[in-house]
Amino acid sequence: MKANYTRLAIAWLASIGAACTSAPIRYYTLIPPPDMRLQPAEAALAIDVRIAHIPPELNRSELMVRTGPAAITLLENERWASPMKNGIKEAVRLELRRQLSRMAARPSSFTKLAIDIDVQRLEAELGTYDLFEASWSATLSDTGRPTGSAQVMRCTFRADEAIHSGYAAMVEGYQREIAALADDIVAVVASAAKGIDAPCQTFPASSAGESGSKDR
Repeated sequence: MKANYTRLAIAWLASIGAACTSAPIRYYTLIPPPDMRLQPAEAALAIDVRIAHIPPELNRSELMVRTGPAAITLLENERWASPMKNGIKEAVRLELRRQLSRMAARPSSFTKLAIDIDVQRLEAELGTYDLFEASWSATLSDTGRPTGSAQVMRCTFRADEAIHSGYAAMVEGYQREIAALADDIVAVVASAAKGIDAPCQTFPASSAGESGSKDR
């Protein structure tokens, strides 16, 4: 009986030791550090960003990486600090606000910009590439005008880039690609506000693969 108690005690102590030495959980965010140079008073255009769709497999707390042609791996110790849907939404909103506040001639004749984003792919292979694909629609409107006066723009977006290190670099790549999406939106919206039909912008392809063209 004493031997049984001894074995149980050893097993319990071993489990405690294993728990204490397990790898820590690290958290990541898609939201970049705040831009302290931004003048809040300049961002007069109300911005409403909505995520119309995100693939179910991305709606998880764990980071996900591709590990083969037909395989993905969930990383238990590498996690999002907030739901990915919320992270993309807030990152796009902040980047739009930053870009629009710095424009010399903003679409001042409009009071609201509503963005709907359909996320199609957001994936990476560790140390190899990041990829972001989405489609979006933007509606410029003025609360003081009839509904029919609103301008609606639609585009598709694809960005990829090579990454050469770990999980933080992977997430920073996502941040840059989301910022590129915001650049795309701002360029098209600013042109539309001036009555110019501007095509969607192209984010440069990297050695990770070719970026597809983005058409209106």
